[in-house]
Amino acid sequence: MLIKQKGIIIKTVDYGESDKIITILNEYGAKVPLMVRRAKKSKSGLQANTQLFVFGLFIYSKWKGMGTLSSVDVIEQNYHLRLDIYESSYASLCAETIDRSIENDEISQFSYKLLHFVLDKIKDGVSAQLMSVVVLIKCMTTFGFNAVFNQCVITGDRDQSKLIGYSFKFDGAISNHAKYQDTNALILSNKTLYLLDILQKLPISKMNALTIHHDIVDEMSQLMIMLYSEYAGMYFKSQKLINQLRRLDNPN
Repeated sequence: MLIKQKGIIIKTVDYGESDKIITILNEYGAKVPLMVRRAKKSKSGLQANTQLFVFGLFIYSKWKGMGTLSSVDVIEQNYHLRLDIYESSYASLCAETIDRSIENDEISQFSYKLLHFVLDKIKDGVSAQLMSVVVLIKCMTTFGFNAVFNQCVITGDRDQSKLIGYSFKFDGAISNHAKYQDTNALILSNKTLYLLDILQKLPISKMNALTIHHDIVDEMSQLMIMLYSEYAGMYFKSQKLINQLRRLDNPN
């Protein structure tokens, strides 16, 4: 059976000397693994068209088990993501999070919309690191946890100007008055917590202008990755490169 579906490549794995297996998130929100024969042979024409983040019309045959890719009509290469190692690493974090948030037999139309949204925003110049924060925050519940950013988890104080960090001991934001109860809390700007609360509650359809200072985005990113590690036991493959880039930026 020959099938035609629009989709975005969210995962690629080399298979043997010349083949690879790609996973597309199709337009219906389902993950589709496909074998790509001779993908690593430059003359095949599939080498460039089966890279991560390629958006296109995928034509493949499928009977039982994994399908086999026949051709790709590329709509958007998202080539810019392969030119900047910072953008690429955080875009990879987006793709990896969405991939791992969906079971193999699950359908999630929202996940497809979310991935499309972040790739379009990155193409328009929005920070890929900020977009990774959006993906991480929107996917939290699919990994079985949530986080409170808008009030002190200990005192219940809703004055966000008094919030000074996040407590993994008490599982939420803490205020200056409660800081003594968790000396190991991650200290953050109250603006960081305020903006995380907004991103958590705001639908992606309402996220029009996204401009946040780099230092704030750094804090948001650090906290979100720590939340996934603490509450979901997740370590992202793309995190290794992200950590290396951070060490280069902050050698001390």
